[in-house]
Amino acid sequence: MPYVVNGQPVPEELIRQESERLGRDAQWQSIADETERARRLRAAAESSAVDRILIAQAAAGDPRPIDAAALKQEVQRQKDQWGRRSVLDGAQVRQAVEAQLRLQRLRQEMVSGAAKPTPGDVEAFYNANRERFCTPEMFHASHIVKHVNHEQSERQAEDGIEVALAELENGAPFAEVAARHSDCKENDGDLGQFPAGHMVQEFEDAIRAVEPGQRTGVFTTPFGFHIAQLHARTAAAPATLDDVRTGIERVLVFAAEHEAYMRAVAQLRSRADIRWVSEAAPLVAAS
Repeated sequence: MPYVVNGQPVPEELIRQESERLGRDAQWQSIADETERARRLRAAAESSAVDRILIAQAAAGDPRPIDAAALKQEVQRQKDQWGRRSVLDGAQVRQAVEAQLRLQRLRQEMVSGAAKPTPGDVEAFYNANRERFCTPEMFHASHIVKHVNHEQSERQAEDGIEVALAELENGAPFAEVAARHSDCKENDGDLGQFPAGHMVQEFEDAIRAVEPGQRTGVFTTPFGFHIAQLHARTAAAPATLDDVRTGIERVLVFAAEHEAYMRAVAQLRSRADIRWVSEAAPLVAAS
């Protein structure tokens, strides 16, 4: 535990947790050298662990009481949720919940001063990133499927799909055949609208080969045997500002709140006693 924050050692377990959390970000994969990646990730995890300790200390040291009704409600909710599975007694549950609510209050206050994006901010972001905004290619299709699994052999599934194909070729409506023969009968086989890339590649390849209003022949996917009917296809197109306005607002709000959060953490750091202590050196508690 090389860091001590206001006399409180930073546990190695907390650093490990932060390393796992931060490591999920794909940005770390851009560092090709594994040793360098590990070194930088460790440094980031240590810094984040220090920040968590600082915030927890600030929340615990806030003299303002927690709203009694909110505290009672959350204590009861956790008791109902965990019941006898909890290893904590009533007083410990209350103490843990109060600490949690204090942290939530502090974090909300840390970002409360973040500026809200104006319509002009949203439009400027859209114009600067216009090429990134587009609506995906969309399909509307129905299918008949016979699964190959422990309940149905490949031969049984293939025989079943051939029966369905014969009825279609004799003029039976697709929805009626799906309702009689498909292993997925919901909505008479209608899959609704879905974007390109949503289905397995074999399915998408099959419906791309036909025009709206046409159906495929029998084809296979990892799930079994299929016949599909394409109802409509909508080409990808640039998204309008109205299409993406809500998403842009969320991005800008998050960025502003993150900036406010980091400023608040920097203030906590400026007032804190943060020391790196050699494991061989004795720890002296702050007076």
